[in-house]
Amino acid sequence: MANAFSKEGISLDSEGVLNKIRVLSACILSFAVMTLSGCSDSSDPDEAQLTVISNGTSVTADMTVGEETTSSIDDEIPSDRLVIPDYMETKYASLEYDTRHTDVYNDVATAMSGFEDSMYMPLTISATEFVDVLETVRCEQLWLISISDRQIGEFSSEEQTFEMDFTYKYSIRDTNIMLSEVEKVGDEIFESIDENMTDYEKLKIFHDWLVLNCETSTVAPYADTIYGAMVTGEALCEGYAKAFSYLCNRAGIENMIVTGYTDVDHMWNMVKLDDGCWYHVDVSWDKPDDTLAELYPDIVLYQYFLVDDDVIKNNRTISTRFCEPPTADSNNYSYFVAENRYASTYDEALEIIEESCRECMDAGEKYFMLKLDSSNLYLQTTEWLKKADENGISDIDRIAADINFVGQISYIDYYKAHRVIIFVLEKSGG
Repeated sequence: MANAFSKEGISLDSEGVLNKIRVLSACILSFAVMTLSGCSDSSDPDEAQLTVISNGTSVTADMTVGEETTSSIDDEIPSDRLVIPDYMETKYASLEYDTRHTDVYNDVATAMSGFEDSMYMPLTISATEFVDVLETVRCEQLWLISISDRQIGEFSSEEQTFEMDFTYKYSIRDTNIMLSEVEKVGDEIFESIDENMTDYEKLKIFHDWLVLNCETSTVAPYADTIYGAMVTGEALCEGYAKAFSYLCNRAGIENMIVTGYTDVDHMWNMVKLDDGCWYHVDVSWDKPDDTLAELYPDIVLYQYFLVDDDVIKNNRTISTRFCEPPTADSNNYSYFVAENRYASTYDEALEIIEESCRECMDAGEKYFMLKLDSSNLYLQTTEWLKKADENGISDIDRIAADINFVGQISYIDYYKAHRVIIFVLEKSGG
């Protein structure tokens, strides 16, 4: 079974010209579903639809790539200036800029937000530094939706520098509509946020919403944007990362977007929690592959939710090209620690499994993940759970009886290499 993780990368040729490429990383993750104590349903996700709220009225808009909208939308949506909603900027790398780089950063952001066709590469910094500024703007300015290409233009003898030409996929009006839709979806997500929630609980809601409402796509027209992740429901890692960052900004949680590499370029997030520590969150890599999602449409994985550097470096390299990301050396808020689902012995694993099954039953949930301290403990747990004693009763059967669970408890070895077991509770008759 293949879990396709799509990334968008940036490369610089020998002429110093910035080119945009899309690439697909296919990570083959095989897994098996094992019955421990005894079914699954399937459903199609709701199709994303673009609507615009105008004077309290919801109007469906016919969005066609590169064309103006054909719906009757109120004139309040401007077509001559970009209206950027709040929380659409996540600065980190640029905070360390000196005055020269800050000025260039602001000029680039102004040119792009003004849909300007070109700007001159500044004489105050080198061409390489200018490219880095362009990429930093791309990462930090979450509202960037319309840029389709950036190419070096003619040399100006008067300015003694080259012109940088910008082209745009969508009009100012279309972009305003898309950004307003993102904000509307954000409003809907925050309806489930209570001010008394911890940052961990808020982040889990953001993470789960994106996993359940966005599909990984390399061909969708908005895949590398926040709009793709939050409205049309199809995105690359860049779209996931920008959407998660936007939601963190709205919640007042300090965060940044991280760039790096797997076998291709990749983006994810880091957040700072109330213990003063930074953690990685890679929502796109917590998206189950197509086969697992077809078996269990509402499953959410947490292998890369609030993890430390050691976990993230198992299969990706953190880039320091634009900045040095903060160190993440704590696991205080990792899913397995925060949810009490990390076991060091088999007896501890049994206690956690029984308690987690009870919690799932009480909450009407079907899944939980357990991480074992060693590979040997993983193998021991998966074997002993289903091993019958002299009376023909296994430990998992005993747990099911103790919690009065009538149905089937299965495990999935999707993350076997990481010593993680996914448990599935399916009641008899559905």
